[in-house]
Parts: sequence; C-alpha cells; structure tokens
Amino acid sequence: MIRYTYKYSQGADKWIFLFCLFSLSFLTTSCNDWLDVSPAEDRKKTEIFSKADGFRNVLVGAYIRMKSTDLYGKEMMCETVENLAQHWNVRTSSSVEAYLNKYDYRAKEVENVMSKIYNNLFKVVADVNGLLGSVDNGVLGETDYNLIKGEALALRAFCHFDVLRLFGPMPTETNSDKILPYVKEVLNRPNAFLTYEQFTRELLNDIDEAAACLKKGADPILTNSIDDLNRASKLSDSFWGYRQMRMNYYAVCALKARVVLWMGDKAKALECARIVIDAKTPAGTAMFRLGTLNDCASGDKILSSEHIFNLKVNDITVSLGSGKTYQKTQSQLRSQLYESGTTDIRFVN
Repeated sequence: MIRYTYKYSQGADKWIFLFCLFSLSFLTTSCNDWLDVSPAEDRKKTEIFSKADGFRNVLVGAYIRMKSTDLYGKEMMCETVENLAQHWNVRTSSSVEAYLNKYDYRAKEVENVMSKIYNNLFKVVADVNGLLGSVDNGVLGETDYNLIKGEALALRAFCHFDVLRLFGPMPTETNSDKILPYVKEVLNRPNAFLTYEQFTRELLNDIDEAAACLKKGADPILTNSIDDLNRASKLSDSFWGYRQMRMNYYAVCALKARVVLWMGDKAKALECARIVIDAKTPAGTAMFRLGTLNDCASGDKILSSEHIFNLKVNDITVSLGSGKTYQKTQSQLRSQLYESGTTDIRFVN
C-alpha cells in the first residue's frame, strides 16, 4: 500500500501533503501483478485502515499520483495526448514528439512514454483498490463511507476509461477478443483480460455505484455553492471542501456522459450531461457556467466557473521549444471546435 498523511492549510486554497512509507510495485506492463504480501505488510495495511484518517490519506494519495508528470500533470494533458492528436508540427524528426505524431509505436521512445502512462494509470487504480478492499471494515461513519467509497470508485472508472481510450479498440471495431484487464482487487497474480463488452460493463457499474454512493452520502456539492465549498468555515468538516478538485457527484455524471458518448449512445450522454448543465446552487444560479470576460478581468484566468473536476498542478512545464508550431490554422480551429454563431469568449477573442 501507499500511505499518506495530510494537513489542510486553513485560509489557503490548497492541501499540503506529507508523504509516508511504502511503495507500489508493478512487475508487468499488462496489469498490476503485485509482489507477495508479507504478514508484516498485512499488519501495516490493517493499521492504515484502522482509522478514518487512513482512508482519507490513501484517497488523497491517489489524487497526488494523478498529478504526476507521467499522468495528468503533463503527458495526459499537454504532451503525449496532444502529439497523438497531431496538434503540433514537429521539426525534430528523431524526437518522441515526432514519433508520436507519426503514430510510430515501435520507436523505443514511444514505448517508454506509453508504458509509463499505462503503468501509472494502474498504480492509481491500485491505490484506490487498496482502499476499497477495506472500506467495509466498519471503521467509517455513514457520510465518510459513502463519500470516500464513491470517490474511489469514480477514480477507478476514470483511469480505466483512459486506459480503454488509449490502449483498447475503437467502439466501432470491437469483437470478442480479450482486450484489457479491469482491475478491482489488489492481487499477487496477473488480472484476467476482458472483452470490450465485459470491460465497459465493469466501467459503467463503477460509475453508477459511485454516483449512488455520493448521492446517498449527501455530497456537499449538492447542497452548497462552489464559493461556500471553497471556504472551510462554511463546512463542519473541511476535508469535504473544494469539491471541484475532487470526484464529486457532478463530475461522476460528466464522466458517464463521456463514457456513453464514446460508446455511441448520444441520447444517454445528453441525459447525463443535462444533470451537470442544469445543476443549481442553493440560490438558484447555475452551478457551472461558461467563463466570461468579467471573470478574466477579475483575475480568474482559468475560468473556474467551468470546472467540474480538476487537479491543481502548479509546476507544469511543456517542452514546446523552437521545434514545435501549432498545426491547425485559425480557420480550421474555428470550424472544428465551435458551433456557428457561438458567443464563447475563446471564439470571439
């Protein structure tokens, strides 16, 4: 297991994390084949999950891992995935960016970066699986139980969906072949590979159970505005603040919209998206809305009113250098990214 402790900085807009003990070990590139767990490690696991703080710490640790440069702190946000989408013209022919741009998956550089992404996605899965394996031990009260379990299930689904998108077949090209493992347990043996149908069934089951847990646990985002959630003094337990930076109920609905749209069910995707679009604060205003020029003028350059779920990474760097230029022309961007007649400020400006 991984163990983390945390401290919340009152009056600040961030968590301060302190790392403690243990590491995850992965022996294959296909699944999380764990080292044999010794009795001593079993005892440590029991100790970690003997208090509610242990569950909270491990959950926080999963979010920290997601912020690593091999995942959403870089490669899954503005590096590898952007090159796979061919967003950049790359002049250096022997760089990893150039190989990705050409879909040259046999290049050693590409194998290395894709292997790191794959392994680290499953490391996040292992983090939450360790938690989920002990969540029914009776330690947690009802609120913590439902919210922690809901977030953990949602993170497991979130990471598996990106594994499917990057390493699985397109939804229009599926068959009965075994494609990928859907990892739900911490094991000392390889996890079985599933068919596309089996994998997506497990994915949707996790999402639906996560939504049910968060709703049953009365996710604070259902009864508070984002501003109130970002002020610790408004909550009886500050751990449940900053819900935009965690897998909240609306984030799970948005995730399901993405998944079912990927699977080709546009009607269901719209139904799920509507839950987010129509969400209201206690005052009756939109919970989430498109950013405006007034937001920018007030210093909110990230347009936080649009955030349903985010990971805060302060030290991200992108290796653009002189070797890259943007591939799409302005006219292409306008036609591909925006509806005709939109007033979105990114289009207008």
